Amino acid sequence: MKFDVVIIGGGKSGTLAAYKLARAGKRCAVVSAGHCLGKTFRREFIALGGTFLNGDRVTGGNVEGGRVQYVRTENLGENTVLEAGHFILCTGKFFSRGLISTIANIYEPVFGCDVLYAQDRSEWTVDDFFAKQPFENFGLRVDDSSRVYVGGNVISNLYAAGEILAGEVDIEQSVEKVCRNII
Repeated sequence: MKFDVVIIGGGKSGTLAAYKLARAGKRCAVVSAGHCLGKTFRREFIALGGTFLNGDRVTGGNVEGGRVQYVRTENLGENTVLEAGHFILCTGKFFSRGLISTIANIYEPVFGCDVLYAQDRSEWTVDDFFAKQPFENFGLRVDDSSRVYVGGNVISNLYAAGEILAGEVDIEQSVEKVCRNII
């Protein structure tokens, strides 16, 4: 299946990106493992001809020559791939499993994107439960165009938007930036 853009994650940032890109004439697919938060944007996206794969999960992809060639999903199986000129990670952080935390590290499970986090686990939290926790600022390393790094190299057609980004994130601004770079 071929698209202009494949968006991985159907939360607020994923559905907003899908809606904005579809309005700009891009043929998009959203792969959403969990609940869709942006129901209005989702309805509009589908009305614009968008493909929404609800209850599906990207299991991996093929990266060659510094570009994502395609991704596979759990429900479509091994024989069907989603190809696109651009891919956007909007998978959130820890609770939505966009980032995985182990006793030793934090990693992004789909592409193995570079994650910015404190190497010393004792720096992940502070004792005051109600205080802002350091791990809330952990996230993907991206360049000025919101393209992600894998193994220290920028992937030219893989972007990130929303909560998966490192630092304080304005979701709408991060989505707008990625959409401008794709359009």
